[in-house]
Amino acid sequence: MRIYLIAPKNPESFWTFDRILPSLNKKCVFPNLALPTVAAITPPEHEVVLCDENVEPIDFDTDADLVGITGYVVHRTRVLEIIDAFKRRGKFVVGGGPLASLCPEDLRGKADVVFVDEAEYTWPRFLREYAAGCWDAEYVQHEKPDMRDSPRPRFDLLKSDRYRTMTIQFARGCPFNCEFCDIIVMYGRRPRTKSVEQVMAEVREIHRLGVTNVFVVDDNFIGNKKDAKALLKAIAEWQRANGFPLEFMTEVTLNVAQDDELLQLMRRANFSTIFVGIESPRASSLQETHKTQNMREDMMTAIHRIQRAGIEVMAGMIVGFDHDDSTIFEEQFRFIQEARIPISMTGLLNALPRTPLYHRLRDAGRLIAGHVGDQFLFTNVMPAGMSRLELYEGYKRLLHRLYDYGNYRERAMALILNQGAAIQSTLLASGKDLRILVRLLWTCVFRASPRRAAMTVRLLTETALRRPRAIRQALTLALLHKHLYEYVHDISRQLDRLIDELATLPNVGMQPTPEPAREN
Repeated sequence: MRIYLIAPKNPESFWTFDRILPSLNKKCVFPNLALPTVAAITPPEHEVVLCDENVEPIDFDTDADLVGITGYVVHRTRVLEIIDAFKRRGKFVVGGGPLASLCPEDLRGKADVVFVDEAEYTWPRFLREYAAGCWDAEYVQHEKPDMRDSPRPRFDLLKSDRYRTMTIQFARGCPFNCEFCDIIVMYGRRPRTKSVEQVMAEVREIHRLGVTNVFVVDDNFIGNKKDAKALLKAIAEWQRANGFPLEFMTEVTLNVAQDDELLQLMRRANFSTIFVGIESPRASSLQETHKTQNMREDMMTAIHRIQRAGIEVMAGMIVGFDHDDSTIFEEQFRFIQEARIPISMTGLLNALPRTPLYHRLRDAGRLIAGHVGDQFLFTNVMPAGMSRLELYEGYKRLLHRLYDYGNYRERAMALILNQGAAIQSTLLASGKDLRILVRLLWTCVFRASPRRAAMTVRLLTETALRRPRAIRQALTLALLHKHLYEYVHDISRQLDRLIDELATLPNVGMQPTPEPAREN
């Protein structure tokens, strides 16, 4: 049987970096790991073709016998469009991924089969039953799969040269209990990990494919510290033996700062960047959302300790908690500036289906919509500490201040001058680095606005004079700002429309304006 697996195009966000991908000669930052993972758990008698709409168009006239679609809540509109397009062509369509797991009702009656939760066991079972001519309309994985049963993803089926970064997964689940988080709903609170050898096989395969950047997509890489340390030791040994060919990033909780051994192992394994859900500088907001792991010590101290270990911190921040009032925006801005965090993914609080926050606010009558997916533009939560108008106005001002040329350069330069040395600290040593430098100068200096050109030149010049070995980091930060600045100004126009409506009629704008359907 021929199976066609699809990941839909991502709507633009802080994470997509669409504005700078041409400068990197790439189509997408990283692939959806579900595609090669499901391909790997497909029995070998079936032929599997992968399609990531971010790097190639969907073949709606495929001769595949079965079409599978994965996606997140933010992909809902596009997932339904794709399902409808294939159903009109008479195809048998199945749906899975976080959207199907959190909102299965959205796919029921549209896809022929819906997969809820992880699919290591249910997908092969369905294929056997489908071949026998008798299958279920919905497959639910009640017991969490053993990660050691998850085979090496079929990276070879991806068009790896079209991505900047490849993705691997070491663990699922998180031991913490943040009220807004859907990870514990989908993957549970007991972290489950692959074996060290499983992950190292994936690392070697990615290296063989010629990729140099790896994103470990675990929602909390250090949920099981013992297993994480064992893996980091193996990666560090492999890196040293092979000349440090790979650069890693991942997501962790802030308590990583309280384990010096863990920080040093991450540095030795060449983890250059970590994404940390800091959420808020306000203790009452952290307490409210059960993010108590961020309250074990002063957060500024913890962040600076990570940076001194040679690791950059990217932050996830949220406004709109019940304990947030109109002063939170200034508090957030000051915190991010002092923390020396150039890249802050700052969004609005959203209540995702099946989360404790969703149930609490639904019972209190404070949900504006069931789910919207796009936390950077809309919230489905009626705020408690301020009006919706105050929330949107303050949020827009905060984004503009964060990505103002001067404020961003100040944070970037503070990080460059105060961050510890990375395990691999080199100047522009490769042809790839030099090509990126040429593209950056073309994009951010010669063809840029005077303000962007001035910021870029000043950032690079000061780095070259004061810390020349950090020039690659300065180049990266200068290029990233282009996407962040332009994206913020684009969503500001959409926020302005909602703000104008709320200023006139406070009850309008209860739902985001739907995007027009695409041609299929």
